[in-house]
Amino acid sequence: MVKVQDVINQVEEYAPLSIKMDGDPTGFQIGDRNQEVHRIMTTLDVRPKVVQEAIDKNIDLILAHHPIMFRPAKNLDLNSAQNKMYADLLSHNIAVNASHTNMDKAHGGMNDWLMEKLELENVHYLDPDDDYSIGRVGELPEAMDLLDFAKKVRDAYNLHNLRYVKSELGQPVKKVALIGGDAGKFYPEVLKSGADTFITGDVYYHTAHDMMSAGLNVVDPGHHIEAIFIEKMANLLNDWKNSNHWDVDIVQSEVDTEPYNFI
Repeated sequence: MVKVQDVINQVEEYAPLSIKMDGDPTGFQIGDRNQEVHRIMTTLDVRPKVVQEAIDKNIDLILAHHPIMFRPAKNLDLNSAQNKMYADLLSHNIAVNASHTNMDKAHGGMNDWLMEKLELENVHYLDPDDDYSIGRVGELPEAMDLLDFAKKVRDAYNLHNLRYVKSELGQPVKKVALIGGDAGKFYPEVLKSGADTFITGDVYYHTAHDMMSAGLNVVDPGHHIEAIFIEKMANLLNDWKNSNHWDVDIVQSEVDTEPYNFI
């Protein structure tokens, strides 16, 4: 018999909660840790449509990248879609666990998965003195024009489009730093690493100006590229299923939680 806590133990052995960023409300989110698990679903986000998918598919445990509870609920009024989602999870005995910045920093975690897509060389930690750095740095075999590199990123992550910022130095792309999600605030560390180009999502307008004037190219592929978690987490679960002889089914969410549309 597999319990929720058995699965959480494996997740946290791979991506320890001790390495999460300060203030990140990641980890166990909702449900009963002692509940028996037969079906697990992986997802990037826990949104009402994802919860309905879990109900329809008889899921016992959702493993998400983004925490369901970034902010505390102010009330439990079920006319709120967010609160109703919590109620639906509880009434259908669906537990939720999130692996957010701990998975971003983990060895073989989010930022390694995203870096692998770009096929860069000499990949190492953004902060070489930290055993669990938030970002990764790698190099192209040969320097590329920024526009050509932006197209490479777009294609690697199967995107329709993306944004990019050209450094005031106008330099080509050779050394690249990457942090998935919203990580514009880390650009001083990126500059210290010697990277000429920074890949991250949700870049704020004024921060983009600061990075541009500081001599940093920026490629912003959005936040949703982290949906790579769905497949990669499912792969890890299947490995643990085999090694631990778990009698569980692993399901990958098919709900697209990208909130943006592009024209």
